[in-house]
Amino acid sequence: MNKETFSFELVDKDKPEIVIKNSLRQIDEATRGYVKGNIEKYDGQIRTYKKNLGFVIPALQQEVTVDIQKDLGEQNNEDYKYEVFLTVKGLEHYKYRMMFVNHGTLSYPVTIVMNDRLAVEYSGGQMKDIFWIESMKDLEELMGRVINSDTMESLIQKLINESLRQEIKNENVAIL
Repeated sequence: MNKETFSFELVDKDKPEIVIKNSLRQIDEATRGYVKGNIEKYDGQIRTYKKNLGFVIPALQQEVTVDIQKDLGEQNNEDYKYEVFLTVKGLEHYKYRMMFVNHGTLSYPVTIVMNDRLAVEYSGGQMKDIFWIESMKDLEELMGRVINSDTMESLIQKLINESLRQEIKNENVAIL
């Protein structure tokens, strides 16, 4: 190892949440504000998980093997979780969740857990919904493909149409 081993040019300048927020602006602009892309902190689980529904009974406890590897490597890791979703003008209780985003103290790699319909289109028909994104550039590409996917464009058009229906409904109510 010497001075030439490492690079000091920052390639991934923006954290994942900033990259996603910047990408989502396209939705607001393209839809004239009828549909808005959002990213907000999220506290829940982002993957399928098992929930213990009973009480722990000492007589039924089992011996558990502890993997020492969990005590090696990164320690005191921070956990950043976000949900990425669409909201619609005039539909105050509507939310379409596109994906969850998760990264630790290090911004990259980032884990993306994507909505099934979007994931199938993004992954070329594969039944894969969890993606490990290594860099800011890869995340920008993912967001571009998702936002411009047929699934997303079709959904956004339906959301615009519903928002327009709500506007007409509200105008008709105001006239009466």
